[in-house]
Amino acid sequence: MTLAITIDTREQRPWSWLPSEATVTVAGLRTGDYAITGDDGFAIERKSLDDFLGTISSGWDRFTRELWRMSGWPARVVIVEADVAAVYFEASGQGPQHRHNLLTPSFVAKRIAELTMRNVSVIFAGDDQRASRIALAILRERQRQR
Repeated sequence: MTLAITIDTREQRPWSWLPSEATVTVAGLRTGDYAITGDDGFAIERKSLDDFLGTISSGWDRFTRELWRMSGWPARVVIVEADVAAVYFEASGQGPQHRHNLLTPSFVAKRIAELTMRNVSVIFAGDDQRASRIALAILRERQRQR
């Protein structure tokens, strides 16, 4: 089934799908980055690792206001284009693979717990390709439920 997906105009490197999977329109979304076209009741928020870490630290107040705008939605989803291990340590033992050196792993875990208890799903997808596949599956399920 081909979905009609709207990508927010602020997306700098938008995900793409095969034409048999989705037709894409770029337009302003009130909240979120990816939504089924015409669906004002659900969207997916996309984050790079650095963006996610900035959001849960210095951007927390702004992000909680955005979450408030999502209240009443059937789900609130944040897809992070990184592996959760990147928050902690790579196998090589080089330390965290992000620019937010002052954020401890326990702080990140606490924020993820807070989001979970606010019914926000944080999905660490590994990379942008996996993230786009997960997003497509979620948007298909949203369409099926509508």
